[in-house]
Amino acid sequence: MEVPKDAIFQRLKHSVQLLASSPEIQLQLLPSFVCKADELARDFDLWQEVTLHNYRGDLNRSQLSALAALDEKLGWLTHDGVKHWTDEAVRTSREWQEVRCLANRVLDAFGWPAETPPSYAHEYVGGKQPRRPERN
Repeated sequence: MEVPKDAIFQRLKHSVQLLASSPEIQLQLLPSFVCKADELARDFDLWQEVTLHNYRGDLNRSQLSALAALDEKLGWLTHDGVKHWTDEAVRTSREWQEVRCLANRVLDAFGWPAETPPSYAHEYVGGKQPRRPERN
């Protein structure tokens, strides 16, 4: 089943809007049982990959450049270490503030509004903690 182009761009837009949002909104829209910083980056990575794989030719240089800069920054955070992948880092670090600025540049390049995206928390599946065997 092929996903319509509009749906793919809508999800890319929402992932970028979430990256451009305030830390409070970023952390509020994701479920409590996930590594929120990681999910912010993963969601963008997924929808950017799908968009570029299917519709790269539909994007202009400004859009491609803005997406690449945001992707590069998130990649740098990954390689720089786990200190960037906490809720506290999302709230307070200079690096996550830079991510928000780069995400706003993507929004500008696409002509998308800087608004709060819908939550996709319902798409996450939470697991139960495994029961520990009883000791006799």
